[in-house]
Amino acid sequence: MSLEFGSLLRVYRLYWGLTQNDMAQLLWMSQPVYSRIESGKKTMSIAFMERVAAQCGISKQTLILAHLLLDKNLETIDKKKMDPAQKSLIRLADEIREPYPASFRNAAALGLLLAGAPEDQRQNPRELLGR
Repeated sequence: MSLEFGSLLRVYRLYWGLTQNDMAQLLWMSQPVYSRIESGKKTMSIAFMERVAAQCGISKQTLILAHLLLDKNLETIDKKKMDPAQKSLIRLADEIREPYPASFRNAAALGLLLAGAPEDQRQNPRELLGR
């Protein structure tokens, strides 16, 4: 099984001000491979997703939920025909977005990623790169 999480990795990378090369180093891969994942041309295996989650200090379940909370995914939900799971997802997104400015893109996904990491692991990935 493989998953397309490139857009979530991009949100996380840009938030921390990292380059694709920085992210590739953090995830133990080459920059060209990372670039293909981020652009959606290459999917992630479950094992790779677990590595990403470990590097971010979060669970794989948090990573999957954060992916669902990306603005582009939330925008596909028809607000007039929501099932209970979609209603819960929208409610959660609204709750997580609350402290962020309305113009902040992907606030729900990023907010969940940041909140999901234990307090002692909420460090800038640049510190892991020795910068």
